[in-house]
Amino acid sequence: MASQPALSARIQEEADALFADGDPAREDFNPSAIDVTHRFLMECLRMYPIVPMSVRTVMNSCVVESYELPVGHRYTLPRRPPITWTTPSLTPWSSISTAIRPRAMSIAVRGTPRTEWAHTCLGSRWMELLLAVDVLMLARYFEIKVSPADYKLKFSPLPSMKPSKKLKFLIAEQRRELPT
Repeated sequence: MASQPALSARIQEEADALFADGDPAREDFNPSAIDVTHRFLMECLRMYPIVPMSVRTVMNSCVVESYELPVGHRYTLPRRPPITWTTPSLTPWSSISTAIRPRAMSIAVRGTPRTEWAHTCLGSRWMELLLAVDVLMLARYFEIKVSPADYKLKFSPLPSMKPSKKLKFLIAEQRRELPT
């Protein structure tokens, strides 16, 4: 968001509209009110998944695309979907109908067909909402910049819970007073 001023401005518009009359009510956080922010977060998770792959063990021998997988064979499933669009874009997310969007996005983010993953995290929708609220709050009160300005995020097959020491976020401007 900090590296894309046009996108940042759209998220700021959503935040300003949502928080214009003070703290929004629960029903104010509806799909149309946080549309750009939610699509932005889903694209971030698609491009930079938290868990990039999962290891599976074959429990019943089977044949997949003419390869026989014996019992006990271990294989990995990428959690990053096959890239059908190579640069970050919110457009593919807008083509998913609002009614099915949360389920469709959770499938797309995991990058595997429904039959290849065992469950959906019970907290995934809660996490999506909390991420959206955090991003909206940042956009409402601060203008964030990336340092160095030309820094490019990279996909890591071995994710870490600590951020890269090469990437810094700076508060370039406080847009409004923080509530007390």
